[in-house]
Amino acid sequence: MALQLDSWAVAGAQSSARIARLQLQSGTRSGNGIVESGDLLVRELAVPGTSVRVSSGAAVILGKEAAFQGSYYAHNIGDATVPISATGSGGGRTDMVVLQVEDPGIDGTPWTHDPAVDPVYYFRVIEGVSSTATEPPSGLTAIPLARITIPASTSTITNSMITDLRQMLNPRIHTEVRVQKGQGLADGRFDEADFTSDYERWPQHDWTVTIPSWATQVQVQANWSNVMYPQPGGTTAVYDARGLVRVGLIGTGGNTLYTMSSAYNFNPTSATNGYRCSIGLAAQANIPTAMRGMTCDLRMYAKADVDMLNHLVADGWANFDVTLTFRELATPGATL
Repeated sequence: MALQLDSWAVAGAQSSARIARLQLQSGTRSGNGIVESGDLLVRELAVPGTSVRVSSGAAVILGKEAAFQGSYYAHNIGDATVPISATGSGGGRTDMVVLQVEDPGIDGTPWTHDPAVDPVYYFRVIEGVSSTATEPPSGLTAIPLARITIPASTSTITNSMITDLRQMLNPRIHTEVRVQKGQGLADGRFDEADFTSDYERWPQHDWTVTIPSWATQVQVQANWSNVMYPQPGGTTAVYDARGLVRVGLIGTGGNTLYTMSSAYNFNPTSATNGYRCSIGLAAQANIPTAMRGMTCDLRMYAKADVDMLNHLVADGWANFDVTLTFRELATPGATL
C-alpha cells in the first residue's frame, strides 16, 4: 500500500474521521481502557435488582475490526442501567459487561446504526463467558468492565457477584526515594531496637512525602542495611535478636497507612563477637481516598521480641532507605 492521502490540519488536503481516530490511537500509544481510576465502575443498583449500574466516566477503545481502524473516545454522564438476564434452575452463568463500539463505517461489520441520530457506543452484556474471562471475544472493539457470576435461579444482582475488570488507559506512576545513615555513638544517639509494647520508630527519624492525588496504590521497598548485631554475651537462643519491621505513612486527622510487617531473626555466632546484618521489606497497600494528595510523615518502625536479650542497633555505620512507588490503578475506592 502507498502513503494515504488523508491529512490533518493541512490547507486544501483531504481529512476524514479515520485520521482523527488514528491520531487518538497514536496519542494514547494504542492504549485501551478507562481514563480515570473511578470511571465506568459496575455496581449493583441502589436497591439490588435485575440490572447493574455503570458510573460516569470515559474510555478510549482501540479498534479491533480492521487494520488502521484507530481508537474511539466514549464517555458516560450519570449512572447507566444495564439489564442482566436471570438464570434458571438448570445452572448458573457468567456474563461480561463491556463498553462496545459499533461503527457502521467499518467495512465488514454488521452494524446498521445511523451515526447522525444513533450512538455508536453501547454497554453490552456478553452472556455465557468463561468463569475466568478477562477480555471480550477476539476481534470485538470493546473494553471489559466487569464479570458477573450468577448462581442458578437468580435474578437479583449484588456486588458480591461482580468482579471488576477495568484497566487504566494510561496509568500514572511516581517514585519517591528517601535515604539516611544511622545515628552516631559520640553524641549519645545510639539507637537500639529494644522491646516496646508497640512498634517504635527505628531509626528515630521522619521524612516527609506527599501522596499524589491520583495514586490509588503504593508499593513499598525498605531496607535496614548494615545494622549492628552487638556482642551477645552468650550463645543460646535467648541471645537472638528477633522482631518485626514495618513502614508507616502518618497523615493528618488520624489518617495512617502501615505496611504489612517483615520478620527478622539473627543468632549469636559466639558470645564475644557481634556482626553486621540487613533486613528488607517489600509490600503494597491501597491508599484510602482521604489520604490521596495528603502530605505525610514517612517512618520506619521496629518491634523487638520481648523474650530476647540482644537487640539490633542503628549506629553510624548503618544505612536506611525507603522507596515508594505510587501507582494509579482502577479501583472502586476511587469513587466510593
